[in-house]
Amino acid sequence: MVALPNISVQDGPLVTVNAWLKDPLRVPIYLIDMMKQGFLADAVLRTAGSAPAGVVRFYETNPLFADSTVLNRAEFAEVPVARTSLGQPNVAYSVEKSLAVVISDEDVRRSDIDKLQIRMTQVKNSLIRAWDDVFVQAVLTNPNVLTAGVGGGVWATSTTDIRNDILMAMKAIETAKDAQGSLLGYVCDTMIIGQTAKFDILKSTQFNQEYYGGDIADENLRYTGKLPQKIMGLNVLVSPRVPLGTAIFLQRGASGFIADELPLQATPLYRDEPRKVSRSDVQRASAVGIDQPKSVFVLTGTDTVA
Repeated sequence: MVALPNISVQDGPLVTVNAWLKDPLRVPIYLIDMMKQGFLADAVLRTAGSAPAGVVRFYETNPLFADSTVLNRAEFAEVPVARTSLGQPNVAYSVEKSLAVVISDEDVRRSDIDKLQIRMTQVKNSLIRAWDDVFVQAVLTNPNVLTAGVGGGVWATSTTDIRNDILMAMKAIETAKDAQGSLLGYVCDTMIIGQTAKFDILKSTQFNQEYYGGDIADENLRYTGKLPQKIMGLNVLVSPRVPLGTAIFLQRGASGFIADELPLQATPLYRDEPRKVSRSDVQRASAVGIDQPKSVFVLTGTDTVA
């Protein structure tokens, strides 16, 4: 009888660094796939096409209604021409963020696939962090964005009212008015918080009391250990790039834009002979603008800044 070998979880073809190197498109495709769903700006801003010459001209807080009044038109009368106006002219400039992934000849000789995976993950994380910072700074440095402090103290205390703070932010956005005193018609649908605020909500007795007892007791955040996709009707995004003590509320797709001068891309692997490496360059050059700042609300004081 022929002895059959034991079967191991490591059986099968091994993935080597050389296999990645032989296909010049394998690394860039992998990098783009890892990154394309990770940018905070892409998740909440609208895509505004390209950024010719690296500059996007836009108008901030365009009026929602025409300046002229709609009148009744008599038979044979001329249709009145609407008098319209634009908001404050402004510009946003594109910036380029780029990093390269390298595969050294030593990596190939030693088939150090783990080191390559670590490098690609680090490049992905670094570029996402850089672009998330661009978006957050565009919000926090805009002087026309609505801002207020929490009503009952930091969210980690038992005396605070997190739900009331969220309602305050929603109300500020949805009751915002233009220069003529007309409601702008925004609908707050997104809340972006940092990691500390996430755990403050999870631990808050005041916030979780709505889940005590009844048919939704199993949805208690202390029981599930995670935030729901929606809180008080708002989509919840958690980002470590939101500064401690800050929460951002906005209407997704209405508050601003991102325009690509150079869309996210990665070059095929090419040889850098003097350094004895092969490399793929990952690049993105984009402009981020907040053109409807009154559809954004920044809540401060959610946590004590260290």
